[in-house]
Amino acid sequence: MTPVVLAELAGSAAYGGGERYLELLLDRLDRARYRALLICPEPGPFVGRMKERGVETHLVHLAPLFNPIALWRLTRLLVRERVTILQTHGARANFYGRIAGRLAGVPVIISTVHNSLKDYESRLLTRWLYTAALHLTLPLVHRIICVSDANRRDLIDECPAASARIQTVYNGVDPSAFPSQPDRQKVRQELGVTQGPVLLTIARLTEAKGHRYLLQALPHLLETWPQLSCVFVGDGELRGQLHRLAVELAVERSCRFVGVREDIADILAAADVVVLPSLSEGFPFVLLEALAMGCPVVASRVNGVPELIEDHKTGLLVPPRDPQALVAAIREVLHDPITASKMGADGRAVVQERFTVDRMVANTTAIFDAAVQDAGVRSAVQKRVPA
Repeated sequence: MTPVVLAELAGSAAYGGGERYLELLLDRLDRARYRALLICPEPGPFVGRMKERGVETHLVHLAPLFNPIALWRLTRLLVRERVTILQTHGARANFYGRIAGRLAGVPVIISTVHNSLKDYESRLLTRWLYTAALHLTLPLVHRIICVSDANRRDLIDECPAASARIQTVYNGVDPSAFPSQPDRQKVRQELGVTQGPVLLTIARLTEAKGHRYLLQALPHLLETWPQLSCVFVGDGELRGQLHRLAVELAVERSCRFVGVREDIADILAAADVVVLPSLSEGFPFVLLEALAMGCPVVASRVNGVPELIEDHKTGLLVPPRDPQALVAAIREVLHDPITASKMGADGRAVVQERFTVDRMVANTTAIFDAAVQDAGVRSAVQKRVPA
C-alpha cells in the first residue's frame, strides 16, 4: 500500500511544547503507513534539529498575520507534495493551513490546539483576529485536536460551533527515557551544587511561565535553606530581566540560568523539586517528564495542569501569580521527603498508565484514519499516485 502523505505545519521554529509534540509524533509514526513531512513557518533551532533527525523539512515564511504570498507558497507546496492529511499547530498555522489546504485540495485538514487563544502572549487585537479567523475558517477543518479538556472547553466557549469537531488527545512521553534510579550527582557537580536542596524549572523565559513569582519566593525559602539552589533551564526574551530581578532580590548567588539543555533526564535527576509557576499551560511536557522521572512537582493550577497533577497525590497545585503559595508548597515538599518520594512514585505510575507517547500517537493516528475514512478519500488517494 502506498503511504499516505502527511504534512505537519508547525506553529514556530523555536522549541516549546508544540515542537516537542511534533518531534515525538514524527519519530513514532509508522513509516509504512505515512510519509511525513514537516513545514516550519520561520527559521529557527527546530528546523535544524528535525533535519538532523532525518525528517523531510520545508521552510515557508508565514508572517505577518495575513500574507497572500505565504499562502500561495504554502498552497503550492501542498499541491506539489500531494498531501492527503495536513495537521496544523497553533493559531497562525491553523489559519494558514485551513485556507491553503482547501485551495490545494488536501482531503483532510486537522487543526491542533496546544494553548487557549485567551492565553496567547499577544495584543488583544491579535487575539481577536485569531478568534475571528477561527470562526471564518471552521468549515474548512475536518477535526480539531486539543491537548487537554481545559483547552477543549475554552475553544468551545470561543466558538461553540466547533464542539462537534473537537477531540482531546493528551500529550505523552516515553517512560523508558527516564530511569527510575538516576545519577543525582552528575549535574549537581557540573553546576557546583554540593549541598542544599535544588529547585528546578524548565520553561521558555517568557512572562507566561511565571518565573518572577518563583524568584520572589526564593528569599523566604533561603531563610530556612540558605544553601538552596534554583536552576532555570530555558532561554527567552526575559533572561536579562529575570537576572536583574534576582540581583534586586539578593538571590542571584542561589540562581543558575543554564540556558537550553538537551540532557533533560540528567537535569531532572538533580532536582529535589520541579517547579512550574506558569500563568497558562496546555498540557506541559515538562511536568510529564518530571513525573516520569519520579520527581516531586509544584505547579500552578492552570488550564490542563489539574488533568495531569492530582493535588497532594502526584504533586502540589498552587494558584498562579502567588509567591507565598509557592513558598508554602515547596516548604511542604522539602520538609517531608518521605511523602515527596511517594508523590513522585505515584506520578511515575500515572505517566506509565495514561500518558505515554505510544498512547498519544495511537490516539492521534486513529483520528487521522477516521477523518480519511469520513472524507471518503482512500480511492482518491490511490488515483493521485502515479502508476
